[in-house]
Amino acid sequence: MIKIKNFTSTDKEFQGLTRIKNLVDHDSISHIDDLKSSWINRDKSLISNKLLLYKSDTLIGNISYHQGRDGNSNTAFFTLNLDPHYNDNGYRELLYKEMIKDIKKFNCNKILTTIYDHPNYNRNKKFLIKKNFKLVQTCREYSCDIRKIDLTKYQPLIQKLESKGIKLYDSKYEMKNWPNHYKKLEELCWIYGQDIPMPKGVEREREPFKEFMKDQANYEKNYYAVEIIAVKNNIYIGSTDLEYYPKSEPHKAWTGSLGVIKEFRRMGIATALKIIAFQKLIEKEIHEVRTDNEINNPMYKINVDLGFKSVPFSHDYLKEI
Repeated sequence: MIKIKNFTSTDKEFQGLTRIKNLVDHDSISHIDDLKSSWINRDKSLISNKLLLYKSDTLIGNISYHQGRDGNSNTAFFTLNLDPHYNDNGYRELLYKEMIKDIKKFNCNKILTTIYDHPNYNRNKKFLIKKNFKLVQTCREYSCDIRKIDLTKYQPLIQKLESKGIKLYDSKYEMKNWPNHYKKLEELCWIYGQDIPMPKGVEREREPFKEFMKDQANYEKNYYAVEIIAVKNNIYIGSTDLEYYPKSEPHKAWTGSLGVIKEFRRMGIATALKIIAFQKLIEKEIHEVRTDNEINNPMYKINVDLGFKSVPFSHDYLKEI
């Protein structure tokens, strides 16, 4: 018997969600505790839900979605995962239809999802095209074994920046007690983040500061690989942060953000941020770094020059409803 149930956040449900996610994901391994953490730390002021698809008592698929904020308050961001053993039975359609019913509660008029250019997502892609979704953005995805980078090659660059009064610090271990540290960090990320391309039809969101602090606390406690901030004359001018998942893939770090404010670009600061971060990652025995750039983002050249290799790209698909 096939049945769709609402998510109640039980251990058994999280176990099933983790199992299915690991069957679908092509380049990462998830741990049940990380899925729990993500759910617990979500912004509860926004509508979010998971619909679970069961065959008898076995969880075989799910669709997770949440409401956007600010200009995206009428947009639902969703992920649909199905155990590959149950492909081609119309189960994606069942989950999708139930989600469409549910998101009417916040007058949703757009829905967006991300898939990858990998065989694991071929059926999702066909389903999205059938449902008249449009490809609105492609992101380059890259991986690098940072042990192969000659980090000493970049020391003259770092010294040059330091001679100009630009210093690079570890946010968690060197800056936590600086006056208004987190206020300044949040403002910095918001400023340079506005220049990062967004999928057509989606606006950049700025979460409330209390949500930023909640996310930051969870990051520093559980997932902190490294966060480096560039400072000149006590002004935060650039930063990068990388997270890792010590319970599932302790050797790999994922780039969260990287940016420099406009007036300090083209000085090599972004490269220096990466190099200092990589030095600290290697000290932690983290040797693989994953990152991405939107297809029209010039940051890709820095990654190529450092030796990053292309892996399956990600694609954002959007539909107006």
